[in-house]
Parts: sequence; C-alpha cells; structure tokens
Amino acid sequence: MNLPQKPILNNSKLVILVGLVLVTGIMSVGCKPKKVIVAPPAPTPTPVPPSGSVVFVQRGHLVRWDLDSSQITPLTSGKSTEWFPACSPKGDQVAYWSNAGEGVYNLWKINMDGSNRVQLTFNDTDAMGSADQNLLIDDSPAWSFDGKKIIYSLQGDIWTMDSDGFNPETLLVGHKALCPSYSPDGKSILYVTMEDDKVYNLWRMNLSDMAPQKITTYTDWNVGSPSYSPDGQKILFNLYLENQTQVYTVAADGTAPLNLTNNNRSLCPRFAQGGRKILFCSSGTGEDVGLTLYLANANGTDAKALAPENASSPSWAPAALTAAPSPSTAALPGSAAPTPSPSALGSSIPIALPTPVGK
Repeated sequence: MNLPQKPILNNSKLVILVGLVLVTGIMSVGCKPKKVIVAPPAPTPTPVPPSGSVVFVQRGHLVRWDLDSSQITPLTSGKSTEWFPACSPKGDQVAYWSNAGEGVYNLWKINMDGSNRVQLTFNDTDAMGSADQNLLIDDSPAWSFDGKKIIYSLQGDIWTMDSDGFNPETLLVGHKALCPSYSPDGKSILYVTMEDDKVYNLWRMNLSDMAPQKITTYTDWNVGSPSYSPDGQKILFNLYLENQTQVYTVAADGTAPLNLTNNNRSLCPRFAQGGRKILFCSSGTGEDVGLTLYLANANGTDAKALAPENASSPSWAPAALTAAPSPSTAALPGSAAPTPSPSALGSSIPIALPTPVGK
C-alpha cells in the first residue's frame, strides 16, 4: 500500500521561513519604535528699541539728530541764541535757555518737532550772564525723572517749577550753585558749587531735610555738567583744569572715580539710551577747534563720531516722535545767530592729563 508522502521543503524555502520567524521575533521582542524628531520652534527675535535722538546746539540754535535715520531737524532759528538743551523723559519736549524774548535770557521749551515754543520764565534781567555761557560748566536745566518738574539755576540760586512753568519755588539760596538735577527717585538734587573752595565740586541736598552734603573734594580740578545715571548708581561729569577737560564717572557717594576719555578735550557729557551709552563733545587740535559729537558705551569704549560738526551740549531723548516738522513750525525765522564758542577752551591743549586730586 502506497502511503501519502509528506511534502518536502527545499532548502531555499526553509531558509526564508526561518528568517521570517527570526525577524518577527526580534521585532516583537527587542526592537524599539522609531523616535520621532520634532523640529524646535523658530527663535523669537529680541526686539531692538529705537536709538532715539539727540538735541544739541549748532551755530546758536537747537538741532535734533535722529540716531536711527540720521535725519537732522532744526528746532529753532532766527536772531535768538539758544544754550544748554534738556530733553524731557518722554522725549516729546526740550527745555533750554534762549534770549528770544526781549534779548534777555529766560527758560523756554519746545516740542521735539519744532512746534509750540513756550516761554517758561520772565526775568527782566539776564538769567544767564556771559560767565554762565561756559560749555565746561554746561549749566542746563533738568527735568525730574517723572517729567513733572524742571529744575534750574538762576543767578546762583536753585529753583524748581512745574513743567508748564507754573508754581516756581526756590530750593537753595545763597550758595552760588549751578547745574542742578534731580535724583531718579526725586528725593535729592545734585549740583556744583565752589562754596569755600576755589573750584567747583559736586554737592547733593536731600529734599527731606534740605541739608547740603559735599560729594567730591577736588582742590585744583573743577566739576561741570553733572547728571545721574537712570538707576541712580553713578554720576557723570566732566573734570576740567584751565584748557584740559575729561569725562568721568563716580559712584553716587563720590567714590570710585573712573576716567572715560583720554584726549584732554572732552566735555558736555550726558547719559543716553537708558544709561547704556553716553554722549559727549570733543574739540579738535590746532586750527580745528570745533566740537564734534560722540556716542560711546557707558564705560567710554567704542566712541563713534556722529555726523554733525560744531555740536555742543547734547541731550538724549527716547523715540517719542518721528515726524519731521514742516518749515512753517520753526520759530522766529530770520538771519542766523552767531556761533557760541566755549570761552574756556583754547587752541593749545596739553598732551597728558595729570592725575586729579581728591576722590
């Protein structure tokens, strides 16, 4: 009897079958699922705040220089002469000295686009004599950090008033004080005076007890153009002796002096861009004694010349307005005013700056 024969697997089929069994076992036991890689989200770019603008004096009038577009906008014109501008914290207005009224210097303010020129003080006699027209001192008014007050020196006394010119009052009388400014918290004021010294030093007065306190103790060098950093930790100023002048900072208590410039011709410093930068002017040498405007890091490094020439007394403003004024908004059109010259600056400037004494 013939029995049915079992099918015989050939070698090739057997190999295929064994391979399938092994692969299936491996996949079910030891193989991990493939990891899905998700692309990270695109980084969000950090917004860069506008650089703002600088208001300065050029040929006796106020000029605004936009730091982003390099656009120049004249703010004042005519036969008047302007000195020492101070931009408001919002960047919408400028306070300054001008003889636009009856030829007598008073405080004025103007919008950043050149419109709405308003007189703030009404003195019958010059509030700023020829001795006060000194770029080394730079006796500018100053705004409180909240923009509600304007502080200024009038014949050696310190006054303050509302930013619209109302409610003037004296804060310090009989001290021959110049260059007043508010601290960021509004609790004290900063100024320079000689008092019993032969030179100008930094002083502070707390508004709670009205007690003056001496900050620096220079005996040969003068302090000019002082201002607080926005955080109140530092004071920026220029230190000068005869025709030598450099930009310095000290801590708010007068310690840790730091020389930021080294050319013996730097003056009119101001903080800019939230304290990250400083502005200052520097004169040339030889026959080139005009002032050039510089923007540098807060420690004095990477100083770059801005385009305007014969620029003095810079003041930084945040980017509040960007529109250029129409020609009709410039105040008092007419002939150009004479160029103010820094009387204390000479054409012969020493090469080396001696180490200042005091703090």
